[in-house]
Formats: sequence, structure tokens, C-alpha cells
Amino acid sequence: MGRYGYIFLGGALGAMARYMLNELAIINFPGETTQLISLFVINLFGAYLLGLTVRHPYFTSGCKNLWGAGFAGGFTTMSGVTVFMAVTDLDQWIWGMLIAGFITFSIGFRQGRLAERKQENQLA
Repeated sequence: MGRYGYIFLGGALGAMARYMLNELAIINFPGETTQLISLFVINLFGAYLLGLTVRHPYFTSGCKNLWGAGFAGGFTTMSGVTVFMAVTDLDQWIWGMLIAGFITFSIGFRQGRLAERKQENQLA
């Protein structure tokens, strides 16, 4: 399977996972802010996964395309964020989500880098 095939497959799986988790949250926790909280958690996890796949030695080229650009890209959603910005008055939540997304990406990136260094030290 080529590079774009992995990205397409990962994107499809990520979008389906996002939809299922969002629906589960709505069913189990009915309320006005359920979708926003669900979107917040999904985007944070996706940002972490993307940061991890960038540097972790487990993720080879095909795996990076599948899990990073594909799954994490399909799992997270900026279109959902823009809908909430247009419909609600929750700008502080949106800014918090964006800042938290950068932080969780950095945490994943750092953990991937630590795993990469650990593997290099074991090989040396």
C-alpha cells in the first residue's frame, strides 16, 4: 500500500472513531456542553498521538502516515471547533483547546524523543 493509501485508511478510521466516541458521549452524558467536552478530549488525544508519531522510533514511514497524518488527522477536527465558535459564545473554551492541543502535542513529541534516545542508547 502506498503512502496515500495509509493516509486514507488512517483518516477513515480516525473519522469513524471520532464519530463513535462523540455519539457515545452524547448518549451517556446528555447535556448542553457534552459535544464541546467530547470535541475537547478528542482533539487533545489526537494532538498527543500526532506528537508521539512524529518522533517515536516504533512509527516507521508507513506507520507515521497511517497513525499520524491519517488517523490523528481524521480523528481531530477543526471544523467542529469553527462550528462552536460560530454558534456559541465559548471563545475561552476554544482558545483553551488550542493551547492545550499545543501542550499535548509537545508532551507526545517529548515522549517519542525520549523513546528514540533510549533505543539509540540500547543499540550503541
